[in-house]
Amino acid sequence: ELPANKLFLAIGHSARDTYTHLFTTPLSIEAKPFSVGMRIEHLAADIDRAMYGDFAGHPALGHAEYSLSYNTKVRGVYTFCMCPGGTVVAAASEAGGVAVNGMSEHSRAGKNSNSAVVCSIFKDDYGGTPAAAIEFQRKIEHAAYFAGGGDFAAPVTTVGDFLAGTRGTEPSRILPTYMNGTHVRAASPDDYLPPVVTAAIRDGLSDFDRKIAGFAAPDAILTGAETRTSAPVRIMRDPATRTALGADYLYPAGEGAGYAGGITSAALDGIHTAFAMMTRFAPTHGTRKV
Repeated sequence: ELPANKLFLAIGHSARDTYTHLFTTPLSIEAKPFSVGMRIEHLAADIDRAMYGDFAGHPALGHAEYSLSYNTKVRGVYTFCMCPGGTVVAAASEAGGVAVNGMSEHSRAGKNSNSAVVCSIFKDDYGGTPAAAIEFQRKIEHAAYFAGGGDFAAPVTTVGDFLAGTRGTEPSRILPTYMNGTHVRAASPDDYLPPVVTAAIRDGLSDFDRKIAGFAAPDAILTGAETRTSAPVRIMRDPATRTALGADYLYPAGEGAGYAGGITSAALDGIHTAFAMMTRFAPTHGTRKV
């Protein structure tokens, strides 16, 4: 036990044991919208040609990046955390659940490029409480675990099978990169994602294919489940002091606190929160602008 009268709380968005403890405290914690879906993989060279045209492969250009969005009548579908020349990686944090993420190494020299393709989830989808939001994520991860065979293999399918509602097409030209492609099993996203999510993502992929030629190529790969785009809860804080409501000694910050959705936004929120603390206790040193 480490006593402290001022504390920064900069947990990650997967710190479910910490969330569970915080639910028993006087802190004000609310559920918030988040997104779920899967990772899509293409050959990096295919994305380069679609984005760069005749300049694809030029030594001055790295692998191309993209950011896409589409709105149904109810929800948003968008790409997130695009990883040029990257891989799909395991991101499970609990037994009996499969979650995936993406990363690029410094060289961005991998054969594939990948991105999350996710659909927005609202409070009405899961019951509206913070605990229910976490349980919604957990149920998808458990379903993905069993869809993959129950040994942390990730469920994969081709975009062609997903859009047609069929199964069984073996990856060929584009190969999955999750665990070097050695620990994946064929399964449909319909096996682990809610119908409202798969329906929206099907519509989104068709739209994205009109924006980037070949985005919905039949041999592109979908790997699930992507559930950790952002925290499903928010620790409420005073907008002026950035201290937690119900505990003015506590400074929640970053992604796990519900105020960021990625590396850069989490870093900025942490900086602003640190300056808020400096302004409160050493005002002559806490006035720097970011």
